[in-house]
Amino acid sequence: MAALLSFLRALLLAVLLFPVGLATHEVIHLAVYSALGIPAVLLVTHWRPGLAGPPLFGLHAAPVGPGGLPLSPADVPLGPLVTNNGLGPALAALLLFVLWLAVGRPSRAARAALLANVLALVFFSVIEMAYPLLEEVGHVGADVLLLPEVNYGSVLLIFALVAAAATWLWRPSHRLRLEAGRPAPPTGRSGPPGRLPAR
Repeated sequence: MAALLSFLRALLLAVLLFPVGLATHEVIHLAVYSALGIPAVLLVTHWRPGLAGPPLFGLHAAPVGPGGLPLSPADVPLGPLVTNNGLGPALAALLLFVLWLAVGRPSRAARAALLANVLALVFFSVIEMAYPLLEEVGHVGADVLLLPEVNYGSVLLIFALVAAAATWLWRPSHRLRLEAGRPAPPTGRSGPPGRLPAR
């Protein structure tokens, strides 16, 4: 029961931290677009899972044209688009990774939540760069990468795997069992075995 509660605690913390990483990564998208000379705005998006599920809200940094209307990714040059898509989540992941390094090892749930969000942001960086490259360079339809089920489903899977690893693989008791199986270091005593050292 204690292990299950530890797993749920790490998983819940990862989910609660996810909006922070998501907002940071979209704000960095805005900063990168601005650095590249491309106007952009931050949009609030929503998605309803299934037919009667509750709406889920998100953020999206979208480039805009002269009239202030959002542009499609096809209207942005490929180089700036791929650069922005990769840097947004990657830089946000770097910020959380630095925070992960600063958190003490006894805080296993907090460290697991931070690491899970770092890996989720790395995942976003990969698929956000892969989409325009597959579409424009490889001429492969990659719309499946844009599905919320793929994005958020993969994130939940990452969260669950990291929380499980933190609960059942990275426990101090697990490390102690590993160390117990190692041979004892030599004591430095000399002489035939079984004899007491001379006094």
